[in-house]
Amino acid sequence: MNSNSKKELIKELRAITSAGMVDCVKALEESSFDLQKAVDIVKVKGLNIADGRTGRVAADGLVDIVVGKDLSVMVEVNCQTDFVAGSAEFKKFIRDVKHKVYEDTLANVTFSVSSMEEARKEVVSKTKENVVIRRWFAEQALDPTVKVFAYEHSNSKIGVLLTMRAPSVEAANSPEFQALGDDLTMQICAMNPLAISADRLPTDEVARQKAIFETQLKEDKKPEAMWGKIMEGKMRKWNTEVCLLEQESVSVAKTLIKQVIKNVGTQLGGEIQLVNFVRCQVGEGIEIKKENLAEEVAKLTDTRGC
Repeated sequence: MNSNSKKELIKELRAITSAGMVDCVKALEESSFDLQKAVDIVKVKGLNIADGRTGRVAADGLVDIVVGKDLSVMVEVNCQTDFVAGSAEFKKFIRDVKHKVYEDTLANVTFSVSSMEEARKEVVSKTKENVVIRRWFAEQALDPTVKVFAYEHSNSKIGVLLTMRAPSVEAANSPEFQALGDDLTMQICAMNPLAISADRLPTDEVARQKAIFETQLKEDKKPEAMWGKIMEGKMRKWNTEVCLLEQESVSVAKTLIKQVIKNVGTQLGGEIQLVNFVRCQVGEGIEIKKENLAEEVAKLTDTRGC
């Protein structure tokens, strides 16, 4: 691997983890410059500030939501700067995009970005920045007991759609059910869960987290006979962080979300089910090069002979 490639890996690792420059270099050297392994090394040693799932947020833009009777749609459109994201031209474009996605979904037609290409080019021409229709989501209530709730953060950088099923049509239209949905969308926005429950966690995320914990156990020189019990405890704690039902409520003190839902269900005469949720944060997973970081990397790698 040449010097430039190593420098790019160092910059990418730091963008992902927010760990210190020296720590990033050490982690990459230890992993033989395997980026994914280096990320795990940084997490094992507790060196990262930003979680790996959100640490790559770099691109700008907005999230916008349209809420209908039985259908809600959320879109993310990216640009290069916050200045353009706040412009009238950009805001009009994202409004047009969300309504087009809504209309297509309602008509059972697959939305295509090409349908907005002329409008996109016009915005690019006016703003002098690249504009990309990046993601779109639709949640639909196909049953009168089901409702879709939406939340858009005040800065329009994070949006949430949540689909819930009430025990009855009457319950679905109750103020208690509405209040619960509103609280849960804000919970998802603030606490960024990976899944509703442990059985819905992505298998690759679970496997990766287990590998991180196993490495920690090795480095802590814990007896292998104790690994099973320790691992169980670590995974249980991790579940309280990444599973919505296991999280502590931000609106009801010292109460887990699953208990909050159960309490409201009791009031409404039956079980409340969480069907699905989608959380979208602007720029999630997008990287941009930081010029001020390049000089720092160059100085450090040059002294190490990369």
